[in-house]
Amino acid sequence: MAYKAKTDWLPDDPINEDDVNRWEKGIKDAHKELAAHKNDLNNPHGTTKAQVGLGNVENVQQASKAEFNRHVDDETIHITAEERAEWNAKETPSAAQDKADRAEENAKTYADQTFTNEKLTVLPDSEAIQDARTAGSEYPLGITLMDIGQGNKTGYPLGYGIVKNENYSTKRFTQYFYGTGNGNLGTGVWVRHWYVSKGWTGWSKISGFAYARATTTLKQKLDKGTYNKIKFNSKITDSHNAFDASKNRFLAPNDGMFLVESGLYIDSIQTYSNFELTIYLNGKQYKNIAHYRHRPEGPTTSKEFGVGVYGTGTVPMKKGDYLEIYMYVGYDDETRYISGRNEAYNYLDIVETGGITPSIF
Repeated sequence: MAYKAKTDWLPDDPINEDDVNRWEKGIKDAHKELAAHKNDLNNPHGTTKAQVGLGNVENVQQASKAEFNRHVDDETIHITAEERAEWNAKETPSAAQDKADRAEENAKTYADQTFTNEKLTVLPDSEAIQDARTAGSEYPLGITLMDIGQGNKTGYPLGYGIVKNENYSTKRFTQYFYGTGNGNLGTGVWVRHWYVSKGWTGWSKISGFAYARATTTLKQKLDKGTYNKIKFNSKITDSHNAFDASKNRFLAPNDGMFLVESGLYIDSIQTYSNFELTIYLNGKQYKNIAHYRHRPEGPTTSKEFGVGVYGTGTVPMKKGDYLEIYMYVGYDDETRYISGRNEAYNYLDIVETGGITPSIF
């Protein structure tokens, strides 16, 4: 039953227990209703946003203060003014593609205008520069090819060949010579450069190096007290047909540096003997490459024993130079001989190692 207040009390009205209970119950009911009203979050009075001054506020979830602070302090998702300016200056993918397309088109245009048939051409005989001593400034710009023939002897590495000129400017000029003679003797590739202040450099050989190997099939007598020419009379390998077995000599197919290795196995005895292995160049003693001297202690005997004399040397050669092997022999009594052993003991190896041909100026 709802609480009914008595509002007509008089000073002399008696107060009984029903009155007091009614008061207590009223107070209790009031507190109960007040607590229920306090805990009611469903807007029991129907208050509107406009009534509390929030008419323009959207009804959305709001971040907490902690969440807001974390967002403000996040340096990953925020950029500085400098970073923003730098990003704004970057190209878009489409702009970058446009630039790449323009660069490609410019390259094609440059190639079409620069590398024309007139600048990539074979010069006719009337325009080919047959004299290798001609200054590089006399050559046309661009890449040109020339035929060199008729046994030319004006400074090209060989008498027959093709010359390729890569003449970019007066300061950037490289020339190649490709030997085209009959057989390997007339082949190889050389390169040189032109400098305005110094002229032509020497020719540097870059491919087609010569190699020859020969042996002797004879048991050759070695005369005492003199230099004996070794009769290498059998070719094993000869890349440029440069070894003459009939004359026992190597003929340089072109200018260059050559490595010479030679060895001989000698039938000797236990008495005094002296052996010197020597390179001869163009018929003259050039370089001693090995020496063996035997002087037994005590009584001498005629007991046989073998002596190996082996050596190596480098020899710069001009085209047409010839090279031979000699041995000086000294002994007391019985004649000494080069043994009849195979090419593992008696051999002559010649390998072209390159080198720069001196300038023709």
